[in-house]
Amino acid sequence: MKRLIPLLLCLLPLGAAAQGPDSVRFIRPPYLHRGDTVGIVSPAGKLPKKIDTARIRERFEAWGLHPKFGRFWSCREHPYFAATDQQRAEDLQHMIDDPSVKAILAGRGGYGSVRLLPLVDFSPLRENPKWIAGFSDVTTLHLVLRRLGIESIHGPMPSGFRFDDDGEDDSAESLRKALFGETLRIEIDPHPLNRTGTARGRLAGGNLTVICAANGTPEALETETPTVLLIEEIGEFAYRIDRMMQSLERCGVLRNVRAVLVGHFSKTIGCDKFGVPDAETIIARYLRDLKIPVVFGFPAGHEEPNLALYMGREVSVRVDKTGASIDFHTAE
Repeated sequence: MKRLIPLLLCLLPLGAAAQGPDSVRFIRPPYLHRGDTVGIVSPAGKLPKKIDTARIRERFEAWGLHPKFGRFWSCREHPYFAATDQQRAEDLQHMIDDPSVKAILAGRGGYGSVRLLPLVDFSPLRENPKWIAGFSDVTTLHLVLRRLGIESIHGPMPSGFRFDDDGEDDSAESLRKALFGETLRIEIDPHPLNRTGTARGRLAGGNLTVICAANGTPEALETETPTVLLIEEIGEFAYRIDRMMQSLERCGVLRNVRAVLVGHFSKTIGCDKFGVPDAETIIARYLRDLKIPVVFGFPAGHEEPNLALYMGREVSVRVDKTGASIDFHTAE
């Protein structure tokens, strides 16, 4: 299989490509019901050996869903990727084309989703939409789906499910709620770096590195219509975070957004050398003069909790001294 189909020009309604992705009417995939099948693929890195796929299967079955693993989720012949680009693309394409699969979940992130874009035809999702869920490197797919006008889910992946003795896993439970259409509002405690205000826009973004890597590509994040931006990151040097914020500022993304949700910035390296206590301080410098609401400590990213969010959904953001809330609109 090698579908070298131009992703944007042939997939959007007539005239939409010229107008830009924000002019496309967004499609909301059907929420899941008990008895539905979910596909699990690895578009980037392989699932670690320690991952207990039997327990993952049991978790989905407890939700009333039937998990269907792709063929190439953990090929040990490859040092990093789950399989070759061609094989990973075949897995994703099969799940897109299979009418019995109602949602597609990335097993884990890492790096490599972008390598599949020339090989996968996403156009069937316009006629038969289904949820695609994941975060981190899967931000690439969220950016593609935003261009196509299809909602998706930024949230936890099966490789990160917790199976503690107490049975509690707030992140996984948030994924279940999102898949079944139960996510309506998220409330967050106050944070000293927050900027108060209210705003409304379509939720976009994800991993900061992936967002910036897409600049200048067909998947680049555009914010010409009301947009609420989500950013999160892990394991980056402080100076690189500053450089990426420079990139967002200079390309106009920051100037145009209506609100910013700052998720987990985990394990930032070199803050002392860069002269800052943490990554949030760097980000706050770029956002403080924008006169838009900003939420720090948003529960999304590479720490717990990592709550599932509807990307491409119209949301309302409220920030005041008591904290913040994000409401997901159920109707366009």
